[in-house]
Amino acid sequence: MHKALYSAGIIWIVLVLFACADRSSDSDLSTTAPSPINMVTGEHLFAIDAFGEHHAWIVGFDGTILHTSNGGEDWVVQVPPTEDDLYDVCFTNPHNGWIVGKHGTVFHTQDGGKHWKAQQRITEQRLFDVHFIDASMGWAVGTMGTILHTVDGGSTWTKQGWDEDRYYNGVFFVDEYKGWVVGEYATIYHTENGGKTWVPQTCEGIQPIKPEKDFPPPPPNLYGVLFLDENVGCATGMDGIVIKTEDGGNTWQRATPKADFSLYQVTLRGKQGWVVGGQGSYLISSDGGTTWNRIEDKLGTNFWLRDVVFTDDLIGWIVGAAGTILKTDDGGNTWKKISGIFYE
Repeated sequence: MHKALYSAGIIWIVLVLFACADRSSDSDLSTTAPSPINMVTGEHLFAIDAFGEHHAWIVGFDGTILHTSNGGEDWVVQVPPTEDDLYDVCFTNPHNGWIVGKHGTVFHTQDGGKHWKAQQRITEQRLFDVHFIDASMGWAVGTMGTILHTVDGGSTWTKQGWDEDRYYNGVFFVDEYKGWVVGEYATIYHTENGGKTWVPQTCEGIQPIKPEKDFPPPPPNLYGVLFLDENVGCATGMDGIVIKTEDGGNTWQRATPKADFSLYQVTLRGKQGWVVGGQGSYLISSDGGTTWNRIEDKLGTNFWLRDVVFTDDLIGWIVGAAGTILKTDDGGNTWKKISGIFYE
């Protein structure tokens, strides 16, 4: 493996540190005796994007950027001009990509990540998600109701929406006009004019029931959102939530029962779907996201899993806490443990 891999002694130091750390929003680190395998990094990993069979980029805490050009056999540590936590990565081709993170940081590469250049910073808010539909047009979202938009590849950014005291966690556009943002308190916003105006949408199936003699609990947070086209999409959130729409968000239905873990990200390819989240949760769908089944003990971890992405019907990746990296070559039937701490 690459020389950046930690030595055995360092790995065990990392294990002790992670046993005491609490950087996750879920207190779901494994209580089963773990077994470390090859550790690409010990950092918590927050997002991954991939192209084709070979190229993938991963970002995480403390400025972590990892890149593989051979399908995960070897990893190179790429160096951005920051040690801030990095929350999301988006590539439009194997060369052109963006990273967003803490303090409103945005970085851009045109050479596959060999060099990262800081772009215009117009906010100090944390940016949790970034989505580009081509090399020019993209959006980023984050804390305090932040929505940023660029039409020139990130050379300049402008604010959209309005400042409000809630986190926006996910953003997805199907074209230059139609997009969705999800966030705290079951927030769903939709635009049909590229973000000039945003309209709220609601899923009644996840709204809390108001008690007779007390204040109702807050609506659950939503974390990830993805659409197959302008009509069919899914979003994920707290309490094991996956919701689905087939009419562009005019109506949303809950597709999963209540659970005690959060689901952070969803991806769909035709009728197939995959979701990952807290406590090592892994759900699959074979009907386009209408129904979901949790698959136990498939991944061998109880650490939180933050992102899942597929480059085609067979090749997919998952990343999460404590340096977790998994890859599938068979559509998620089996997963190769590339990096992390797993139980037997």
